[in-house]
Amino acid sequence: MKIYQDIWPISKPSQIFAILPFYSGDVEDGFRFGGLRRWYGRLVALLILIGSLTFGEDVLFASKEYRLVASAQGDTEEINRTIETLLCIISYTMVVLSSVQNASKHFRTLHDIAKIDEYLLANGFRETYSCRNLAILVTSAAAGVLAEAFYYIHYRSGIGGKRQIILLLIYFLQLLYSTLLALYLRTLMMNLAQRVGFLNQKLDTFNLQDSGHMENWRELSTLIEILCKFRYITENINCVAGVSLLFYFGFSFYTVTNQSYLAFATLTAGSLSSKIEVADTIGLSCIWVLAETITMIVICSACDGLASEVNGTAQILARIYGKSKQFQNLIDKFLTKSIKQDLQFTAYGFFSIDNSTLFKIFSAVTTYLVILIQFKQLEDSKVEDISQEDISQA
Repeated sequence: MKIYQDIWPISKPSQIFAILPFYSGDVEDGFRFGGLRRWYGRLVALLILIGSLTFGEDVLFASKEYRLVASAQGDTEEINRTIETLLCIISYTMVVLSSVQNASKHFRTLHDIAKIDEYLLANGFRETYSCRNLAILVTSAAAGVLAEAFYYIHYRSGIGGKRQIILLLIYFLQLLYSTLLALYLRTLMMNLAQRVGFLNQKLDTFNLQDSGHMENWRELSTLIEILCKFRYITENINCVAGVSLLFYFGFSFYTVTNQSYLAFATLTAGSLSSKIEVADTIGLSCIWVLAETITMIVICSACDGLASEVNGTAQILARIYGKSKQFQNLIDKFLTKSIKQDLQFTAYGFFSIDNSTLFKIFSAVTTYLVILIQFKQLEDSKVEDISQEDISQA
């Protein structure tokens, strides 16, 4: 199967960590999923769930033991750090649970793509998409975050040895699953975008052809039917990945906000006299914000690219509409069934995911940063008032 070959570089690690279901067979008729392959994903999900519950309980009820800054830290920073760690746990756990829950639907979607590939290959489709350079960039950013976190946790924080391992494992799992999810969705969606683009090019040739031949009418009918199937496949992919995207973007939004605030608080805190400590804290915050931003860009651009190709079909059909009465009947049917509204990728219906999503996220981050800074200033003013009262009483 061509789709299997196209996604093979990212499919293997995705299968190992239960984002993608294991399947057997490399031809459409022998493509199977079931038996032990189902239980492997469930076993991974069970292990992740047990570990997450254990880690979450420890982080929640022993939050002071997970303070990354060994020196004095305000209540606002400590609460934000605890929430961020808990969201980190929830995020990668929901990615695994959602992927395993939707494994059968995911398999059927790949199976449907494989069936359509037979038609595409017979009509000369040979394109393929590789995100090797992008994978190197995303992986390097994630590795940089993990390396900086290891240095900070092991050498700069006051966290005990056992909890150092727990915290690093939490960060590792989050970075691993967010990287795999982003690269897999990118590879799958861009390969689908190439297929839809190929069909749109064939569809666009009807503007230059004579509409009187019955053969043209049949070819147009076949193209419209396949494009309808691709729209259905795209909607299924959104259903399969919707929950994972919701929790990932929720974690990313909070992380970008919290790390940006932490960098600001570090710069303005008078208690951090060591320049090395300031540099380490800002370095960790900046590289984490950069890594999350890169990952979000990878996902948003892939969703926007595929949605644009699928929605572009309607514009091409509008140009063909006046060619003949037969064409109009076919196109009307397509418009009635599939183009009631533009296709959009969403995070389980809560918000759309496209190139404008990043702008919306960073606009919201700016707003929340202003609120957090105001809380920080209020907290600092209260501390100063208490200190002045103590001095006056002494």
